Amino acid sequence: MNSLFHSLRYLLSRVLARRHWWCFSKISASVTIPPHVEDLCQFEFAHNIRLGNRVRFLRGAVVLADPQGRIILEDDALVCRFAVIQSFGGTVRIGARTAVGDFCNLYGFEGGLDIGCDVLFASGCRVVPSSHGFDDPSLPVAAQPSSSKGIRIGDGAWIATNAVLLDGVKIGRGAVVGAGAVVTRDVPDYAIVAGVPAKILRFRSGHNLNEGCR
Repeated sequence: MNSLFHSLRYLLSRVLARRHWWCFSKISASVTIPPHVEDLCQFEFAHNIRLGNRVRFLRGAVVLADPQGRIILEDDALVCRFAVIQSFGGTVRIGARTAVGDFCNLYGFEGGLDIGCDVLFASGCRVVPSSHGFDDPSLPVAAQPSSSKGIRIGDGAWIATNAVLLDGVKIGRGAVVGAGAVVTRDVPDYAIVAGVPAKILRFRSGHNLNEGCR
């Protein structure tokens, strides 16, 4: 019975993968190598999702575009188990060879999220380019205006486990954000930051400590 169940589940996952590839292939004419899609993946508004070659979606990955929002994954991008990428009316671009770790949440909103090439997200990262106002104590926070400046992440950066990037920040090329850090301001190229809020600890070897500091 177990072998029959696993066989049926495998066949269903292959059918779903073919269905997703058929949806994507209509809008990604430049793609010559189809994506790898494992079971339990979820996609919405596929006509607003653009894929490069050899993109991989591991088990349970969720990619949700919408009528106004777009999601772009370039060649060899990897979305790991149960990660969520959601446009929320903006644009999310994930560069070539970037890996989005298990259980990450990456959002777009109006300001957008732009991620360079060869970026590594460890598990559980949160990237939220949006913020609620809370100046009026007579109103619930949910009823007050929100803003979205956007977030930019440079090539080759590493965002470690459970790090949080808040609206308006720019993470420099080759920067390292430590586990559990909450980033509230720009991180220079090749800086290593950690803490709540995140502060510069040092720069990677070969870079001056004062280079690019704000």
